[in-house]
Amino acid sequence: MNKAGKWLRNLVPQTALIVLSILFIFPIIWMFILSTNSREDVYRFPPPLLPGDELLNNFHRLIETIPYFTNLWNSVYVSIASTLLILFVCSFAAYGFARFTTAPGYKWLFYIVVGSIMVPPLAGIVPWFMEMKWLGWIDTHWALIIPSAAYPFGVFWMIQYTKQAVPVELYESAKLDGASELRIYWQIVVPLIRPGLGALAILSFLNAWQSFQTPLIILNSEEKFTIPLGLTNLTTQFGTDVSGVMLGTSISVLPIFIAFIFASKHFIEGLTSGSVK
Repeated sequence: MNKAGKWLRNLVPQTALIVLSILFIFPIIWMFILSTNSREDVYRFPPPLLPGDELLNNFHRLIETIPYFTNLWNSVYVSIASTLLILFVCSFAAYGFARFTTAPGYKWLFYIVVGSIMVPPLAGIVPWFMEMKWLGWIDTHWALIIPSAAYPFGVFWMIQYTKQAVPVELYESAKLDGASELRIYWQIVVPLIRPGLGALAILSFLNAWQSFQTPLIILNSEEKFTIPLGLTNLTTQFGTDVSGVMLGTSISVLPIFIAFIFASKHFIEGLTSGSVK
């Protein structure tokens, strides 16, 4: 095939990728643009496609209407705390499943984990609320952090990754050297499954950050709201402050970008790794 033919063959997929990239990126760019325009300009036709000069006014109105930075901090520490708890519980459970494959009841426990993935979260929302009420965790962040550790997909994901990343012979040699189970888990298994933990960390952080339903059910005090719930206070009987919502959302996506930048290497490696290095 000549150079012209190769160029035409590469042009089609490259053009498709550029078009798809623009389609995915444009809503984010437009969100930033709307956050700089006034409430009146947002509703005009055609809608604004260039940045405006109302950014500071929108920011002052945002922080005066809701405790924005308090809500933002709530989302940050709830997301980080729940993510760290998920990483520990899921990796420790995966170590047990990968290490003791001949233990009594192994298959039944594994089937329970897989079956739990199929259960829709809404199916257990009433028992969950009753349990949180019995524990006295209504209107507290404990209800958003502790139950999140029960993440069946995270356990299943880490089981599969641990089985691939850690050879069985490594357990046996470490045991012969006198290492305890906790030492094997922390000093041998965790370093080898770090890419899988990175991928799980990104998924867990995103799930916790964008969670709306559980905070809506459990939280009553405005100063304890997470950011998705706090932004709903910009909607009143007189309408929605679209500029404020867009500005608040624009600021709130920055921690997501930061988290992905720090964990992107492990995230990509965890999704693509399929062999022991």
